[in-house]
Amino acid sequence: MRIIDFRARPNTEQYMNLYSGTYAWDNYFNCPKPEPNTLENFMASLDKAGVTQAVFTGRNSPRVTLSNDYVFECMEAYPNRLFGFAGIDPTQGLKALREIERCISLLGMKGISLDPHHINIYPNDRILYPLYYKCIELDVPVIFTMGPLVGKWGGPAAVDNLAEDLPDLKIVCSHGVWPQVTEFIALAFRHKNVYLEASIYQFLPGGEPILEAANSILQDKIIYASAFPFRPLDDIKRFLKYPFNENLVDKLVYKNAARLLKIDENQEG
Repeated sequence: MRIIDFRARPNTEQYMNLYSGTYAWDNYFNCPKPEPNTLENFMASLDKAGVTQAVFTGRNSPRVTLSNDYVFECMEAYPNRLFGFAGIDPTQGLKALREIERCISLLGMKGISLDPHHINIYPNDRILYPLYYKCIELDVPVIFTMGPLVGKWGGPAAVDNLAEDLPDLKIVCSHGVWPQVTEFIALAFRHKNVYLEASIYQFLPGGEPILEAANSILQDKIIYASAFPFRPLDDIKRFLKYPFNENLVDKLVYKNAARLLKIDENQEG
């Protein structure tokens, strides 16, 4: 079985240094914080979990910064196995637009990753629109960090307005958008350009509707992800234990992601 983990960051020293302490792992994610290790070890862990390919989402904001050049370095080391999304800081204006162009057109990244809550704005804030126009021009998706830890900035209304305003913008909402699961299921059902990445919270109380939707009305809109290193790569095994209709599993763990990434489904990772 081919599996794309749509949110799996290597637990290398460069990435793990972004997060000091273990508070988030101890209090939110109920798993030990992985020790920093080599990129090679991370790839071996993907193999052990049965994951064919993974998306390395970058992060760049006034609060947290990881060089997109490092994301590219990892991609280059494992071509066709690691796909990068450029972390973009929207406060950088023209520089941010140039960075999108560089990362997509020159480095071969597959989209951009945004954390609007890091600067206390909603995803439909007008400051972000030039970035969205660039994504539409380059035909790449944008991933938003969502879920309970982003607070009011991750609500459905802003994404609903954005999806309606820019129907050609491909939008991926992360973390199962828990706890507002039902609202986002309706949103993805209504808008052809909205996808839900189901990491971490689909296993929490109230998260099961996203699995039910994946088994029916959102079979083409939900994408598997682990959110490693905040949850184990082995979460794929738990995901696959859900009684999905047999003919849908390949969509949820591979085909939906492959379509967004514009990769050849016949290409081996």
